[in-house]
Amino acid sequence: MISKLKKGKGWEYAAFLLFLVLYGIVLISHEPWFDEAQSWQIAKCASLREMLFEIPHYEGHPPFWWLLLAVPAKLGVPFELGLKAVGALLTVSCVWLILFKMPYPRLMRLVLPFTYFVFYQYGVIVRPYTLMLLAGLLLALAFPKREEKPFAFTAILMLLCLSSAYGIVFAGGVALCWVWELVQEKGVRSFFHSLFRDRRTVSLFLLLVLAVLLILEFMPRKDTMITSSGGNNSFLFCFVVALLTFLSECTITTSTWFAMDRVLLQKASIPTAYLITLGVIGILLWTIIIGASSKRSLKYIIIPYFLLSCFAAGVYFSSHHVGIFLILLLFWIGILFQDDQRFEVGKLIIQRIAKTEKDILLMKKTAAAVCIVCLFVPACWTVFASIYDFQYDYSFGRTASSFLNKHGLEKTLILSSWNDYFSENGNARQENVFVQGNSVLLSAYFDHNMCYNLNDGNDQEAYMHYKQATIEENEKARNAWKAEGIPDLLLSTPNLEAVYGKEISYDDFSLVQMLEYNYIWKNQYISYKLPLYMRNDLLDQYQIEPITDVSYEYWTNGFSITEEMREAYENGVPVEEILKPYLDAMFGPEE
Repeated sequence: MISKLKKGKGWEYAAFLLFLVLYGIVLISHEPWFDEAQSWQIAKCASLREMLFEIPHYEGHPPFWWLLLAVPAKLGVPFELGLKAVGALLTVSCVWLILFKMPYPRLMRLVLPFTYFVFYQYGVIVRPYTLMLLAGLLLALAFPKREEKPFAFTAILMLLCLSSAYGIVFAGGVALCWVWELVQEKGVRSFFHSLFRDRRTVSLFLLLVLAVLLILEFMPRKDTMITSSGGNNSFLFCFVVALLTFLSECTITTSTWFAMDRVLLQKASIPTAYLITLGVIGILLWTIIIGASSKRSLKYIIIPYFLLSCFAAGVYFSSHHVGIFLILLLFWIGILFQDDQRFEVGKLIIQRIAKTEKDILLMKKTAAAVCIVCLFVPACWTVFASIYDFQYDYSFGRTASSFLNKHGLEKTLILSSWNDYFSENGNARQENVFVQGNSVLLSAYFDHNMCYNLNDGNDQEAYMHYKQATIEENEKARNAWKAEGIPDLLLSTPNLEAVYGKEISYDDFSLVQMLEYNYIWKNQYISYKLPLYMRNDLLDQYQIEPITDVSYEYWTNGFSITEEMREAYENGVPVEEILKPYLDAMFGPEE
């Protein structure tokens, strides 16, 4: 019976069923975070014109993801149900392709659906990278017939472009490889002479037109917030990091500097020891990739990887983007195992360096062992991430909305924090009224804008604008908030003095809920605290008991909480000293 199952698809169906059960359980448990809520709120609140022609300039990626979410969002489907339904449809489609269609080795097909980026980071957490994964798999399946069906192949490349800015770079790399092959086939002059007579080059031209239009659509405006500006790391340094570490980080290793999702590569403080260790592993992985390639397939990973690395180094890169390089790897493995000349490069290398049959066998066993480790380590990450998702709140939106509903606080005046901080010398306040991620996440659970200072309480704009506010806009907004009256609730720690002067202070409010959220990354998690305050004169009206023990939780709001930090605080170490390593990692060490 077992032999029959092996010959048939019994193991694949068993794996698919197991995936559906486990994925469904973790997906239901997961609390969506700001990134997920922001896309949903844009899809729900923004008009078609805004999604197509205005918002992309501030968000930095094509609008297709919002248009996809707009179907359930504008039909009134609840936030978590609608968001997760779209994510599940895409993720399950990817897993079906992996198990039943992809030409991967069987062990890889059976394990891959349970690995971290497929299952959790791009599956449970619903973002457009799932769409990119789907496009990458389809692209590998369509690759062998790209000459016969060029328009079908470029249609998938177009889907890749629509997924994100990274998708455009990815698709551009694949297209360049194809152009290279066409030029080799025809010669440069003939290639250009037949540009609009060859179906292949016509399809590539259409792809180029779409890519250019999309880039023009989301090119930043003058007042767009460019979060990667002001980084401490040079382009060359970031490029070397991308080249040497991204392959290991998406398959084997877990470095601490990747675990902080709020830190961009351009601003990250990367220990030399980590860089060297990951670099050695990266070189080993590149050696295996090159050895497994044929001469014609090698460029399909090198050129897209080079372009993606340039984009990551020069524009922006955060930890969750490392999975994009895994998608590229999966695409390349997909075309590799449809190539009857695979291992061609490796055979040439072995002929030059191997002296005996034992040397050849050792190299093959080493490569196979590394590949198996690259499968099972990410599967272990999935186990850790799923357990943490059950144990801890990934985000605070579900808990906060339940608290407000339970106590009948849905229509109260809630003032949330915004981007407001003093410069290093304390003379000038850097302020941006549009940056209010907490407000967006909370509002996603209701049918109206929950915070009256999020876009002045406009229900049609209950999402965050990545727009740099002017001094006049900041002042106008604060005056409008003040005109609404004294807030009933405070979400996080807004700057009351900036709005109300000495009229009110935190002495007029009591802590009523300490909201917790956790950033889960592979086998690690980082905890954060977010306070919810109520005005003192409303406590009896709503029969809510205040929380009085806030000495430790208050100052750790927004920072990673560790036992070492707790002990240091209790032993009298100044808060500034305890938080210095964290702040250095986020903003770079003080000069």
